[in-house]
Amino acid sequence: MFGIYQSYQEKDVFKDCDYVVSFIGEERNQALFVGVYKVVYSGSVKGIPEEYRKHFGPEAKKNSKYRYLLKKESGFESYEKRLVFEWFVGSRSWVRILSKDTDIKSLQWHPEGYVADFPGYDNVILSHIELEKMINNPTGNKVWHDQLSSVKGVYLILDRKTGFLYVGVAKGANGFLGRWREYANDGHGGNVQLLKIILEDEKRKYDFQYSILKVVSSTASPLEILAEEQKYKRKLGTIEFGLNSN
Repeated sequence: MFGIYQSYQEKDVFKDCDYVVSFIGEERNQALFVGVYKVVYSGSVKGIPEEYRKHFGPEAKKNSKYRYLLKKESGFESYEKRLVFEWFVGSRSWVRILSKDTDIKSLQWHPEGYVADFPGYDNVILSHIELEKMINNPTGNKVWHDQLSSVKGVYLILDRKTGFLYVGVAKGANGFLGRWREYANDGHGGNVQLLKIILEDEKRKYDFQYSILKVVSSTASPLEILAEEQKYKRKLGTIEFGLNSN
């Protein structure tokens, strides 16, 4: 979807380019390298097709006048989503022409499989793709593994396709990490309603989003943790209107 997103533009920004070096903006004026694309050709369009609006939102790209066919170049895979640059200090422009005089500096090199800096428990929000990547690359995400395995509590799964919610509890020896590892492996973690969704279409797991509702005290008993889970089920109505069976 990123490739489609960048191929639709309101202005003919790539008209003089043979290649586009693409980045995703991050905080503190940083840019994460995601790939190099060859500009094959361009054509005129009126807006973006309806099928893509659900991904980008109703306003994004609606005034597009140009569509480019961009072919991703091979040979840069080991740098993608790992190499971070400083994005032209003082520049507010999202597109620049690269030349010998362009001032661009590499800032850091993320380890293989890196997802993001751990944001604190209250700010944890992971897509299923990010969850898989984090779980399967412990070295590149050591802080995530350390933090999530050290605490227990209540979590939330959002089905972004339907809006339905599932409230679960992590009370095992490895806390949230241990429980979420099961979701990374099969998408449902043994939950009845989630299993039904996955059996109908295994790819539906990529619509799931994971977050933490509450971290419980290290001295909390299993019964106290389960009580917290039930409280959030009642608050969010996930038994009557969501994906919890009981």
